[in-house]
Amino acid sequence: MSFLLPPFLSGWRTLVGVACLLALWSGAAVADGGSWELSATARSLGYRDMREPVSFTPSAAYVPQHGGWTRSWTEQRAFIGALYRVIDQRHVVVSAGGNIGTAVGVFEAKNVGQGFAELWQTKPALVWGPCARVVVRREPGQGVFARLEYAYFSAAAGEAREEVSSPSGTGTPPSARDAFFAWTSHEASAALGYDWGRFSASAGLSLIAFRLDKRLTHHVDPTGSSGNALAAILALNAFPSHYVYEPRSLVAPILSLTFRPTERLSLEGSIRPTDQPDVSLRLGLAF
Repeated sequence: MSFLLPPFLSGWRTLVGVACLLALWSGAAVADGGSWELSATARSLGYRDMREPVSFTPSAAYVPQHGGWTRSWTEQRAFIGALYRVIDQRHVVVSAGGNIGTAVGVFEAKNVGQGFAELWQTKPALVWGPCARVVVRREPGQGVFARLEYAYFSAAAGEAREEVSSPSGTGTPPSARDAFFAWTSHEASAALGYDWGRFSASAGLSLIAFRLDKRLTHHVDPTGSSGNALAAILALNAFPSHYVYEPRSLVAPILSLTFRPTERLSLEGSIRPTDQPDVSLRLGLAF
């Protein structure tokens, strides 16, 4: 969505600048054949028509609940990563490290039959987690290679903006409730590729176990309400609503292309071509 792009791109430029400065400083400070890799990544991802394995609202006993909802999540991430080469041999490289950065998410829920829609945009969240990579190759910088990668991401943030629309104009107003989102993502991939020196390409499969938790706290004014409506309001004000969302499909293909203008510098683009494409651009510097 367009309203996400300015802050996201600003954060991306900052992360790239930090990554370049640190890597240049580190490269000048250590000898050749170092064991570290620093990277800066910009990524756009999302999931459509998510399933809802957990749905709890304290008002369910007093007002009817309607089916027919579709839910989606889009996210912009910008983060710095650091990897240390634990094993660095001619045919095998094993690295471990972590990522830290920022993320902004947008959650949308629509009920076409009821003509109802709601949207939340989160505040910028701290996103972080460990990562690891294993590369098995024929020769350094040339020939066939296989790559296994794993990363875990965790983030949490309250709402920055909420929009609600319905044909009748009724429903809980945004000012009477607050949303808090927490999400985690286990991400693993296995790919086979070929390295031509300056360029390399790979293709494989990725598995992403994503979970989004949403909690709603209400502070609705009960004045003028009675019967079930009053009971529902009092229940909502007393207890938070809790929902969990997960993608319907965990596995997707992944394609990557890497360009190395120098021995230490690499620029990698990758895509998971799903109904909501997962696209990332990664700048890496070895030292």
